[in-house]
Amino acid sequence: MYGFGYDYVNDDYKIVVISRYDHDNEYEPDVLDMFMDIYSLKVGSWKRIKSSPYDHAVPELASGVFVNGALHWLASKKPDYVSVIGAFVLSDEEFVEVPAPKSLDKGKFVFNKLVVVKGCLCMVVDNLEGYGNRIDVWMMKEYGVEESWTKFCVDGIDFYDFLKPLCLIRDDEVVVNVDGEKLMVYNLEEERSRDLEVDGILDRFDSVGTFVESLVSPVDPNLFGIEA
Repeated sequence: MYGFGYDYVNDDYKIVVISRYDHDNEYEPDVLDMFMDIYSLKVGSWKRIKSSPYDHAVPELASGVFVNGALHWLASKKPDYVSVIGAFVLSDEEFVEVPAPKSLDKGKFVFNKLVVVKGCLCMVVDNLEGYGNRIDVWMMKEYGVEESWTKFCVDGIDFYDFLKPLCLIRDDEVVVNVDGEKLMVYNLEEERSRDLEVDGILDRFDSVGTFVESLVSPVDPNLFGIEA
């Protein structure tokens, strides 16, 4: 697992990697640790910090979702393996928990997905295995406030593996990635969808993301001997 984000407090870009050692056989006991390594662009080196307090085995390939100065993952909390939203604060290099929607099953929402839409932390729920045509998207309108979770639905778009919201192009239209094969726009008011044509896009793509333009480069010219 991995994540990338900006540490506002220390003016630093950081890469976070969570890895695990799981040795399970009949001769040796099971050993399961969630190791955490951080690369600081400002320092130019890696360091290992204390292990994550959570079990990240279920969404082990998920990238961290960066919101409000923290990388977020869905995880399980030992010993009862209750589902939680773990937020790794880059400035403190510590985990805190973000409250989830009250109506979700605390034992199962670890199988959902986290995304960012309109700068807000969101959780995508499909509750299906295999083919589906509906997802519920929970959006945290005010970060860290449990009561601010609101839900909207994307319905009527057939998918097999995933249906992932990417962004809002208006308050009532959301762009979604359908199985990494096409992009569509869903109108929340009219409950209708249409294809989104993008010149030069591949027939199939592993991932699609959004970005915010900036005049500030993450590259330190002194680090690589680049003349400013």
